[in-house]
Amino acid sequence: MTNKRSEVDRWLGAKVSQLLKSEGYKYSDVARRMRMPYSTFSAKRRGRSAFSFPEIYAICLITGHDPTELTPPRSRLRPKPKRSRR
Repeated sequence: MTNKRSEVDRWLGAKVSQLLKSEGYKYSDVARRMRMPYSTFSAKRRGRSAFSFPEIYAICLITGHDPTELTPPRSRLRPKPKRSRR
């Protein structure tokens, strides 16, 4: 079972990976410029750990993209309705 937090983390990690790959950045170079161990950056890209806002902002400064491009769509943020027990 996954919770909403991990779903958003996976979405954001995939989006960061897609953005960096399409722009031709090496993951190791981005991690180094962020002063983050590569293993930590890799865990965040894979959704195993959460990106903080300063980290997202640093990625945007490195790549020149707007932080809104890394904002999950509402469907990823909306909690699912609870089922009633009968």
